[in-house]
Amino acid sequence: MADVRAIVFWLGDPLQQKYPDCYREATAIADEAEALGLKVLNHPEALCNTSKTMQARIWSEKKVPSAAVRLVRNDSQLRSAVFELGKPCIVRSDCEHAQRDVTIVRNQEDLARCPLTSGTASAVLRLYDIRQEYRDVRGGFSHLFREYHHKARAFVIGDQVMASHLFFSKSPIVGLSNSLFSRESSHNRAVARKFGYHRHLLDELIEADQQYFNSPVLGRAHLVQAVRSLDLDIAAVDYSIRPDGQVMIWEANPYFWLPEGESSVLSEERHAVQRVQKSFDWMADCLQAATPQTGTAEFEEVVSA
Repeated sequence: MADVRAIVFWLGDPLQQKYPDCYREATAIADEAEALGLKVLNHPEALCNTSKTMQARIWSEKKVPSAAVRLVRNDSQLRSAVFELGKPCIVRSDCEHAQRDVTIVRNQEDLARCPLTSGTASAVLRLYDIRQEYRDVRGGFSHLFREYHHKARAFVIGDQVMASHLFFSKSPIVGLSNSLFSRESSHNRAVARKFGYHRHLLDELIEADQQYFNSPVLGRAHLVQAVRSLDLDIAAVDYSIRPDGQVMIWEANPYFWLPEGESSVLSEERHAVQRVQKSFDWMADCLQAATPQTGTAEFEEVVSA
């Protein structure tokens, strides 16, 4: 490690729970790096704090605005958790960031059909309807927030925050695959827009997303607190913006995906190439600031490490 100035651990998480062999190897590398006085970002121990229930427990203790979560391993615990948290709830894997196998429990019928595998750790999250909050207050906001559910994402590195994207969806569990952007990118919708259909909606979605990307991030102090309380240095944070400007944080993901601009949904319309490049430039600046002892010529070694 003679020429190394810093190490950033870019590993799947929660690390020990999912990849115990990798965790042991990474911990040994981190111990050696720290003994040499090197900067370590996203320490392997911190990468063990990102299961849904672990995040929720830490955030609750630190007063981070986030959804209540309970860990369940069987049907009895599931029923108790839903009763305690109240409906609607989300039931999902405790250790996965992806949205597959996510179930919304709105009533007893949903609860009875919930595909819980006995002995497997699942997380039950209280589902907060932020869309209804906008409907209750009315006025002063884009109608998109009243008509659809939304999810914002921001990147956090240390105490710096940068907006990534703002998605809207008909589903309360908002992701790329079920976002309105994904729907509007389909061939049929593109053809319909050539005849004047749906153009206004797409324009509104792009305007809201672009405005979010170009504006100061609301609730940035809470986003920084959410990442820092997990002992992480770098993470993408998914959250919703409430009508009063406060945030509801859903999860922090230290192993996030940022596609190339050309591969982003509606890339040309959203100026995704320029946005992704700007994001990478910002990340490089933040990493360089986190390793002040490193000169410009040496910075490539930090990134490649």
